Amino acid sequence: MRKNLKPYLELMRMKNWLGYFLMASLGFVISRGFLFPLKDIIIFYTTVILLFGFVFSINDCFDTKEDKLDKDKKNPIVLERINLKQGLAFSVFLAISGLALSMVLGLKVFLLFFTTIVFAFLYSAPPVRMKGRPLLDLFSHGLFAGALIFLIPVLVFNNQLTFFHYLIAFSLFYFSITLEIRNHIEDYETDKKAGLKTTVGALGPKNSEKLLRYLALIYPLTLFPIFLILKGMENPGSGQRPLFLSVSQCLLLFSVFTVFFIFFFLFRKNHKLVKNYRIMDLYANLSFVLVSILMIL
Repeated sequence: MRKNLKPYLELMRMKNWLGYFLMASLGFVISRGFLFPLKDIIIFYTTVILLFGFVFSINDCFDTKEDKLDKDKKNPIVLERINLKQGLAFSVFLAISGLALSMVLGLKVFLLFFTTIVFAFLYSAPPVRMKGRPLLDLFSHGLFAGALIFLIPVLVFNNQLTFFHYLIAFSLFYFSITLEIRNHIEDYETDKKAGLKTTVGALGPKNSEKLLRYLALIYPLTLFPIFLILKGMENPGSGQRPLFLSVSQCLLLFSVFTVFFIFFFLFRKNHKLVKNYRIMDLYANLSFVLVSILMIL
């Protein structure tokens, strides 16, 4: 039984979920989802698991041509551990299960979940296959693997979307675009051999690297408005002052993080954290930890 299930679990690529799981958890935390009944929390995270499973499995179903050229990719369909029909059937099962469960969370959540599923499908599946269309690959990835992942839990536990939530969603949309460029720079050679025309394929790796650096350097501009709104809130989150950090202290910490982030990018170009853009991941995570602190205390 375990042996039969293993290829399907591999198709879901759970090892790649961390960043996206954190985006969903950010929406959960700032909407104070932890105060809701355990049943609601379990339903929400189950829908998230089904969503992520679908996103990655449907991508592997239609990425077989590229994955055959990359020995590091352990696509179970390419390795002939399951066939394409089985992979597609499993992906559809995950999508339908997630959609059915999302209906329990309300019509708005269902519609947003459905929108995310549609964009994830159109990103991977022909004939649209936005993944192979310059600019559309970035836009679609920014939505279904960024902004929408965050907005789903906000609707579940907050029941309404505010300008503040849209600002965070835009920042995550922007961040997700940089993730997509990074992934496609790594996959440039195999994508080129497979005939996949991504934004990186259209620009070339050198120009794409330049674009990525510029996008990374101005990323703080998507975060500053979030902290300014928090600064302008007389009673952020629950209406109580944070127990150990004030809004001003968090804003100061964010400014310090930003200075270090920009300094490394401008003056430590050869540092491994800059080269692999892990410093951008660290900067984003620390910034949103501060946002979470201000919203829950």
